[in-house]
Amino acid sequence: MYSSFYREKFNGIAVGRVARDRDFTSKLGFYHNEYQLQYIFDGERYFFVDGVCYRMTKGCLAIIDKKMIAKTCIIGGKYHDRLLVELEESIFEPLCELLGIDMQTFFTVHHGVYRVGDTDSFKKVIEVIRNVETEDKSDLRETKIKLAILEFFSEHNKWEKRKAAKLSEDGMKTHAEKQKRVHQVADYIAENYAHIDSVESLSKQFYMSNSYLSRIFKEVTNFTISEYINLCRIAASKMYLMNEKYSMTEIANILGYDSLTYFERVFKKQMEVTPFQYRKRITRHR
Repeated sequence: MYSSFYREKFNGIAVGRVARDRDFTSKLGFYHNEYQLQYIFDGERYFFVDGVCYRMTKGCLAIIDKKMIAKTCIIGGKYHDRLLVELEESIFEPLCELLGIDMQTFFTVHHGVYRVGDTDSFKKVIEVIRNVETEDKSDLRETKIKLAILEFFSEHNKWEKRKAAKLSEDGMKTHAEKQKRVHQVADYIAENYAHIDSVESLSKQFYMSNSYLSRIFKEVTNFTISEYINLCRIAASKMYLMNEKYSMTEIANILGYDSLTYFERVFKKQMEVTPFQYRKRITRHR
């Protein structure tokens, strides 16, 4: 299940809300490497940074320093409904300075998970974004969102002591470790999808049995390993399909498919069009 409620980019800020029961390692935001806020409306996620895990549930906010993105991941949970806010430093930093806030220091200090769902300042952020995306179509939409976020930042003394506790119980440690291991496997698949020929070779790479790896991967991501490999391959295929110097057979081979027919079948199942139809569509609109 995947539902996108809204997704929009303004000048220096982007917002998006999705509910889904499958976990992707691929990014769903607009910016490659900017400051982020992730808020959980419902469900759960797990926030990992430097080997430490925090459980995010309804009302939790992750504040993510862009300098820590490479060391941070948010994964897991059978289902989650989350808001993602991305802030472009070059645009947002001068606005923070007007309120005496050093943006870089703010995110460095507050990188982590906070329980802010019942605070008035973050309730206002949520309400403003919801109104902007569903009702308010005025010229001040962007300004209203920025002001609400700046107000939340300026009132950090009211919520910064609400930092979520680290997972410490043995049972939760085991669960968190499982989430982390699956994330490592998923990242490996995303980088090496073309060269993985079997679940057996993958399980050997991570020193796990075939059955255990298959079971925990399905539990965490809601995908089988084969489904996830195909997901990564089809996502990568779009780049090659945009370049007409590659034939369909060459693309299939690059992606790791031995059969062009199988590549076409998997592509159509995911994209609802054949690779040829997809290429024709995107090249026509250049």
